[in-house]
Amino acid sequence: MRLPPLVLVLLLLSSAAQAELDSFGVGTGRDGSLTVNTRRTINTAMRMPLGAQRGTRTLSVEAVTAPAVGSLLLIHQTQGFASSTPSGGTGPTSPGGVGSWEMARVSSVTAGSPMVIQLSAPLVNTYDAPGSQAVTVPEYTTVNVSGSGSLVAPAWNGSSGGILAFLANGAVTNNSSINADGMGFRGGVFGENTTRTNCTGDDLPTSQGGAFKGEGLVVERYGSASGRGNLVNAGGGGICKDAGGGGGGHRGAGGLGGRTAPTDGMRDMGGQGGVVMDYTVVYSFLLGGGGGAGEGDTGDGSSGGAGGGAVLVRALSVSGGGTFSANGAAAAASGGEDGAGGGGAGGSVIVRVTGALGCSQALVQGGAGGNAPSASFQTGPGGGGAGGVLLLHGASVLCSGSHAGGAAGTAGSSGGSYGATAGGIGEMKQFIFPYQAPTTPVITEPIVNTTVSTRPTIRGVADPGMRVIISVDGVRVAEVGAGVDGAFVTVLDPPASELAVGTHVVTAVSESMGAYSRPASQVSFNARSQAADAGLEIPIIVVPAEGEVTGPTPYIAGVAVNARTVGLYIDNREEAIVTADSQGRFRYDIPADSPLAVGPHKVNAHGHDVDDNSSGSSPDTRFEVVLPDPDAGSPTPDAGGSDAGSSGPDAGSGDAGSGVTREVPVLVVPAEGEWVDPTPLFAGVAQPGATVSLDVDGTRVATVVADATGAFRHTLAAESALTSGAHAVSASMLNSESGTPGPKSPDTGFQVRGPTALDVGCGGCGASPTGAAAAWVLLIGVAALLRQRRRQVSGVRVTPPRPKCGPPAR
Repeated sequence: MRLPPLVLVLLLLSSAAQAELDSFGVGTGRDGSLTVNTRRTINTAMRMPLGAQRGTRTLSVEAVTAPAVGSLLLIHQTQGFASSTPSGGTGPTSPGGVGSWEMARVSSVTAGSPMVIQLSAPLVNTYDAPGSQAVTVPEYTTVNVSGSGSLVAPAWNGSSGGILAFLANGAVTNNSSINADGMGFRGGVFGENTTRTNCTGDDLPTSQGGAFKGEGLVVERYGSASGRGNLVNAGGGGICKDAGGGGGGHRGAGGLGGRTAPTDGMRDMGGQGGVVMDYTVVYSFLLGGGGGAGEGDTGDGSSGGAGGGAVLVRALSVSGGGTFSANGAAAAASGGEDGAGGGGAGGSVIVRVTGALGCSQALVQGGAGGNAPSASFQTGPGGGGAGGVLLLHGASVLCSGSHAGGAAGTAGSSGGSYGATAGGIGEMKQFIFPYQAPTTPVITEPIVNTTVSTRPTIRGVADPGMRVIISVDGVRVAEVGAGVDGAFVTVLDPPASELAVGTHVVTAVSESMGAYSRPASQVSFNARSQAADAGLEIPIIVVPAEGEVTGPTPYIAGVAVNARTVGLYIDNREEAIVTADSQGRFRYDIPADSPLAVGPHKVNAHGHDVDDNSSGSSPDTRFEVVLPDPDAGSPTPDAGGSDAGSSGPDAGSGDAGSGVTREVPVLVVPAEGEWVDPTPLFAGVAQPGATVSLDVDGTRVATVVADATGAFRHTLAAESALTSGAHAVSASMLNSESGTPGPKSPDTGFQVRGPTALDVGCGGCGASPTGAAAAWVLLIGVAALLRQRRRQVSGVRVTPPRPKCGPPAR
């Protein structure tokens, strides 16, 4: 698919919350067409008394009517802040996991109290109780809301509700209203108090002059919490003589309630407005906070307004002159001499369509604070509710939006606000490109039915720039970004990601702006224990070869089956420890600041498992270090190239790794993404004595026989030199009778540098053309000397010094 510009990538990086992890798109149309001519509710909301853990397929819900098998549910964490959360917060606040959601399909239902629902796939998120709910999501073909009809969310009742959601794989025509106005968190209820003056307190009891706070993200406090302090996004109640309630908060801050009566000194004791909730609507959504109640002692005050709920619509297209809205409710005016309540905050409206999106308006406005109209007695009006959050997404968007905060209430005949303030503005996002799922990713490693370690490397290909979410056995284990070439990779690191011994399946989905691909085809693999009783194999050193001549900073590479780490002893140096990947591959560069001296050297390796048990050591591999000779002249081409299937006199002992039965070769050199010269070395490990086919870009370039340890090596001849640019190599063992190849190794991508892209050490990185030319001359000198040395070491391939970085800037 073609991706939207840079804003897509920036928004992908803007939030740690991940939700809407579904590939249901605009639905299946299983519920047919819908025509609405009256006020109608289409969703059933169900409390989840036990919550649900990530990875489970089971929901326990409180419901009278069972959802149909095959239907969709939206699971939402609607509340979740602990009841002990202190009041009086200020500044933007992250909702954390509250607001996260996903869709899931029902596979079976068991009646009971609670009712038990089995899902077709494991949950991606954890949902805590209390505060989580499941809402049915109809899947229509077309939806037509006539001028006399409306679709309305079920009201939030303290444990479920507030959400209107449906999918349509055809057109939605809205000529009236699709709304969740005032269906969100409830406003604080007015209650008559005894006259109090000179009181203060964020959590003042009603018996001492505190009015009730509104409702918000904090669980189990509604109807009992009183005082002027907000409870996160819930507005505080007015305290002391006739103060106004604070407005609810959401993407803006709720307004402050009006002051106390003149007989109490007109003090600023109105309820605090709910705080700004800092999150990204692409991944989460919240209901609007309720306003706090006004304080009063004559029975004439007003309650706070309810916040707006949430509307979520995904469709092929949307048209018509109607509205989508989740406005906060305005608080009623007070009567007599009492304070008024604060307005409710706007909720969330999310409309995403594949084609054109048209409507009259989309609204998530805060409700106005209640007026205190008494002309004979000055009392506090309510603060305005905050604006909510609005997301409009389509190939074209012709739909005006408003996310304004609600106005402050007014006091007396003068019309002044008497200390009450308006709610803050909310947020609106528009994405002008089609809503559609990314391409399904492909898992390329592990290979199906292979045996890997309990912390395997997982590779694959997806659309470039996508966020890729990887799951093993239905549980999310990693999130990575796909590169510009679409490749992604992760290694499951212990202890949290260590897999149990046995069979597992891995899959992945791609995500872009909250749109998710279909899951990748599952790859089944076996995880083999790395504990001592699983049998650590003696490592096989592939590079350098026995008797090889190298520069002073060569690299050591090989394979150590079942090893977590590999220890290398180079001469009498301190042990160097490197990590082995899921195929046992390891690689170590001699540091540039600690080069090897000229002359003979030796290296051996041993593996460590997860319990730090050690394998036996490999036989010493002996090699020689030389320095370049500036007078060596230009190298002459090798006749017939080089094929080093033998590792020298000690290679045939069979002491290293001979107990391993391999079906798929393991390529060690080059490393993934490495820059090499046009005649590179290909090296790896296969079954001892096997004939190995080496394929570059899908074409066989050589066959080579693995030695008694299983190691094989081949350097391309000059006449087979590769062109500069990107290439990929794989290896497979040939059937001894038919000559047909068996399973091949995963492709290893590498880059071939041209003459102007040579890099010798990091001194050439980013060098000028003059510097690059000097590097070229140096490499010619090195190659010439090494060829001279090679003629002195009969039958042994000579490796020039390996460059340390990519090509210089041009």
